[in-house]
Amino acid sequence: QMSGWPDQAHEQQEDAGPNQASAWELASQTHWGLVAKTPWGTEPPPEDEAQPPPEAWDRSEDWRRGPGAPAGPAPAHPAQGRQPPGRPAPQDLVRRSVHGDPLMRRVSRGVRKAMGTAAADEIRKTADVERVLNRPVPSCRHIAVTSIRGGAGKTTIAGLTGTALAQYRKDRVLAVDADSGLGSLPLRLGVRTERSLHDLAGARPRSFEETASFLGRTADGLWVLSGTSDGQITHELDLATFKTVAGEMSRYFAALVIDCGAGLLPELQRGILADAHAQVMVTPGTVDGALSARGALEWQARNGYQHLLTRTVIAFVTHTPHVDADLTRAAQLLSGGGMPVVHMPYDRHLATGTAVESARIGQETRAAAIRVALEAFARAIDV
Repeated sequence: QMSGWPDQAHEQQEDAGPNQASAWELASQTHWGLVAKTPWGTEPPPEDEAQPPPEAWDRSEDWRRGPGAPAGPAPAHPAQGRQPPGRPAPQDLVRRSVHGDPLMRRVSRGVRKAMGTAAADEIRKTADVERVLNRPVPSCRHIAVTSIRGGAGKTTIAGLTGTALAQYRKDRVLAVDADSGLGSLPLRLGVRTERSLHDLAGARPRSFEETASFLGRTADGLWVLSGTSDGQITHELDLATFKTVAGEMSRYFAALVIDCGAGLLPELQRGILADAHAQVMVTPGTVDGALSARGALEWQARNGYQHLLTRTVIAFVTHTPHVDADLTRAAQLLSGGGMPVVHMPYDRHLATGTAVESARIGQETRAAAIRVALEAFARAIDV
């Protein structure tokens, strides 16, 4: 038993308002296999905002269309700026873009879908998720995505969480690269920007139109703020600069999904956690990973972040197709405080390490990503 941890999950809701309690209840009752078969969202981005510029290749995004939407050309993968001469694009380093699910799994799923299995239940469950993720917020919600060490999958989880929120919400969602080193969030989301968080802090734009010129945007409607200029480190990010930018962005966005650097001790990470409305802690899906995450949570409980523990979601990421760890035992090490532990399964598409294409993510991965977003947002909305 950790010092300062709630004994049971229901103690997290003791002082929560009725909206928050119902959101957590919906999160616990949702059938994630059914949610994964349906689109992440049915609402397109606001019509008054320009769509990302097209690139020379297309991809299928039929799963993103709302019911009854007319068929048309698939949205192009976004790209802000051109690839510098002589520098290979990330997708050029991969032999082919694979789907997260093997072919036979997709074929059998298509057969079941054609037979109309559980169609009404799918619609109902999706409506439950949309009701929570599209709930109005009193102010911009900050969701910090953290990890103890590099390579845990933190940036990928941050991108997936932001994408799920952007797909469901009618307003704007921003993913922020807050890694003080060379963060890879823009790479993972497939956007390139020639201007960075530092440039935005120095310019102090006075409207969203001016602000948008510093941002990238994915085909899924997620806005992205890079920590580097065209992939090059110019300045180390400090807490004061981050707070200046976060305050400005809170005027235009309903939620910020913040991809923090690895570790908890640097001043930047501690300052972000102090202002966060919810935390997603990412750890490798191993017993060692669970022990490291447990140690980090104990440190937070002892160092002034106890309030954040009841608003923490743990993403347990599997990095290999052959799981050699006791996932149940590892998850039990982390769930003693009533925090939800979401297993993110191995996904062949995510394993390539290049830009994430939503249409190629496996069904179980999509379900896990939606659940992480739902659990974190439900805990953040009424803080």
